[in-house]
Amino acid sequence: MAPVNDDPQVTDTVPKPPPSRNTIFRRLGQYRDSIRNKSYRDSLLKRLTRQNVPEPAEIDSSLIKSEQYFKPFTGRVVRDIYYRQVKVFGPRNINDTSFRSNMKLLDIANRLHYNTNEWVIRQSLFFRESDTINPFTMADNERYLRNRPFIQDARLYIINTGASSDSVDLLVVTKDVFEYGFDLGELSTSAFKGGISNNNLFGAGQGVDITGVWRNERTPTWGGAFRYTKFNVAGSFVDASVGFTTLNDWTPAALDTGVLEGSYYININRPLYRTGASLVGGLYLASNYSINYKNLSDSLYRKYKYGVIDAWLGYTLINPARSGQDPGKTPTVALQVRHYNLFFKDQPPQELYKQDPVYNNRRYYLGQLIAFWQDFFKAHYFFGFGRTEDIPLGYNASFSSGWESWKGRRRMYTGLEMQKFWMTGRHGLFNTSLGFSSFWQNGTSEDAVLRGRFEYYSRLVNLNRWGRLRQFVTADYLGNPNPFFYKPLGVDVDAGIWGYRGSRINGFQRLNVRSETVYYSPLKILGFKFNFSSYLQLSQISEESNNIFKNPLHSMVGLGVRVRNENMSLNTLRIAAFYMPDAPRYVHPFLLEITTVTDFRFDISALRMPQFIPFR
Repeated sequence: MAPVNDDPQVTDTVPKPPPSRNTIFRRLGQYRDSIRNKSYRDSLLKRLTRQNVPEPAEIDSSLIKSEQYFKPFTGRVVRDIYYRQVKVFGPRNINDTSFRSNMKLLDIANRLHYNTNEWVIRQSLFFRESDTINPFTMADNERYLRNRPFIQDARLYIINTGASSDSVDLLVVTKDVFEYGFDLGELSTSAFKGGISNNNLFGAGQGVDITGVWRNERTPTWGGAFRYTKFNVAGSFVDASVGFTTLNDWTPAALDTGVLEGSYYININRPLYRTGASLVGGLYLASNYSINYKNLSDSLYRKYKYGVIDAWLGYTLINPARSGQDPGKTPTVALQVRHYNLFFKDQPPQELYKQDPVYNNRRYYLGQLIAFWQDFFKAHYFFGFGRTEDIPLGYNASFSSGWESWKGRRRMYTGLEMQKFWMTGRHGLFNTSLGFSSFWQNGTSEDAVLRGRFEYYSRLVNLNRWGRLRQFVTADYLGNPNPFFYKPLGVDVDAGIWGYRGSRINGFQRLNVRSETVYYSPLKILGFKFNFSSYLQLSQISEESNNIFKNPLHSMVGLGVRVRNENMSLNTLRIAAFYMPDAPRYVHPFLLEITTVTDFRFDISALRMPQFIPFR
């Protein structure tokens, strides 16, 4: 029996049309005439691409606590759970559950997409019938569903509240992302890079990515990559993937600069999928090898093979949310361990590289004690184009220790990290982090790292029908006073100045300051939205002096636009122009860049694989 719905947002109000008595030939003629009509065609195109989708209801600059909606129903028993899926094309938003249409083309477009199977959604729930309503569990579950790569948005609705004073029904509403995607990374007469993907194959919560590369100067000229991923394997909240690549991607990092690597790998990961979860962990296995893509002679080609075994496990020792109660301000305490082993099967034949630490076996064991507290909010217009974004306010502090064996040397490691993310009285956000670590050999510090980072997100400025504005400011310092194995930092691209390519500027201290003003425009073309940005970047690196402020200042100003349809599995298109007045003579001061970038989101998981504070 269908649920009696007392939530106006999810009530079916449009009756199904009665069967037509017209003959099939008459209906085909009417359909042909309607297609000839320009206004009908334009309306159909807009509905297919959702060009005129109204903005979300929560479009002001406030942050909404994730559990707020569920609190009035705390403690009530869940009688029945119902499921409803909003079609990919046609409905205005996830609340438009009553959408009906007789448009054949609209129906064909939706038939191209496999809806997520109900059993996939059921496996992703943190509760069952006869459980009681816990606001924090419900908010966690909404957040988990919303962050699945094949789901655009998700809502849990409390319905049939009047049937009983102590029990309710639940309606799980989801809206898929269109499963097919493609990415064109490069296209010219001498090079091509592109890929196709399906992030929800057969609606079974599984993804396939295929990428191909052709470069005229490369040997072999063709390269490629393949990855298969199963999300939430058997309801265990474990994501697992297997694949291969010859593109230096989909692996944690290439071994060294100036090389091209191939890899066969397996990656298994169980994140902190909910606040009350106890166990997290992961396993990464890889067999990597170098590729002589420049057809170098034996004396120059770095021929090598190596394997990687990387495993980690974490358990929450103190978890106030485990009992299902309001955790309040009590922090969660967890213990994590990690084992990493990189071992060479074949080293490069050149003596120079045999002495390089990069081409030698490396193994380390790392333990971490971490305390954290999180308070989640929902908002819009940070990194997205209007979608619901989850904000993890709170703090964490961790202490890490372990030992490393690298190139025949055994040394101890200690590290301390702290982070706090909070909201100002004017609804701006501050995110600060500080970390210090060092290796120790016979009581002497080596490869010590000091890192400090500051992020500021302004309150959203609503310009009414003219769009919205938000300001982003970041400052980041990274330093190493006593390098032993670590190599110097650079300032190219994401490391400092986006417009720098091959600058050959390096040092062991780096200070970056970035400012970006984002204008979320109301412009929409066939469902694609446009965010315009202005950039200012400043960078100093200890290339001449150990005093970071006595080194040359590198700067960049730029303008750009990002284009994305959040209903489709496409990377964001970015078109940007940069001017670098302080560029070195071998770097052109102007750069026009057209590229695609992946979707960026706030990191909502407080527990991640333990690692050394990165120095890169």
